Amino acid sequence: MCELFAMSANQPMDVDKYLTLLMPRGGKIGPHADGWGVAYYEGHASRVFKDANPAAESRYLRMLARSQLKSTVVIAHIRKANPSVVGRATANTHPFEREWNGYSWVFAHNGKLPGFEESGVLRHSRFQPMGNTDSELAFCYLMENLASRIDYGEAVTPARVVEAISPAVGSLCRYGEFNFILGNGEYLFVHAHTHLHELVQAPAASGNLQSTVLLATAPLTQDNWQALKPGSIRVYRDGRGMEALDG
Repeated sequence: MCELFAMSANQPMDVDKYLTLLMPRGGKIGPHADGWGVAYYEGHASRVFKDANPAAESRYLRMLARSQLKSTVVIAHIRKANPSVVGRATANTHPFEREWNGYSWVFAHNGKLPGFEESGVLRHSRFQPMGNTDSELAFCYLMENLASRIDYGEAVTPARVVEAISPAVGSLCRYGEFNFILGNGEYLFVHAHTHLHELVQAPAASGNLQSTVLLATAPLTQDNWQALKPGSIRVYRDGRGMEALDG
């Protein structure tokens, strides 16, 4: 499988500490040695950095983890190819990105969806994968549901997005494990199918007004990470959870 990480904050901050903690899991103390990727948002546009080589060995990721690059929304992923025949390649490395409705939509997945590729649901879709993972195929399927259910130019509210993708999420979960993080620079849409945790860092009494939510497949620190309820789509904005909806 793979590991996910994401951050939503009300003020720009770096995630250098957490990328440094995630790196060894990418081939040194963990088996996720088939690539890594990190997306930082600047408004509705994303800056996606990724590499098909192991995170634990990556000078590129080490440099990025020391960069102090700041954002209010970050999505990261370390990959273990499953099945292994879907090997290391930039096109197979998460997170994946597509433009729709003036936003850069970024997606990362943990899980496996056997049989979905044979379903043929995207035969006539405007969104097509560039690689050969079931993860990217699932992302294209979510994007097709967004584009077909929300008019271009319509306000992209969290309620409308959840309404648009929920049927597709339910369908995909029937194929296998479907934990994912989907972002557009303003919101994070998070589905915990099996294993996903959050760490809420509220403003401190000392006057620090930083509000942050961190998300990870497995806790990265000794802090009080909480397991998300399986089967729900959670929405985050500005370092706060907005709502929890059944998936």
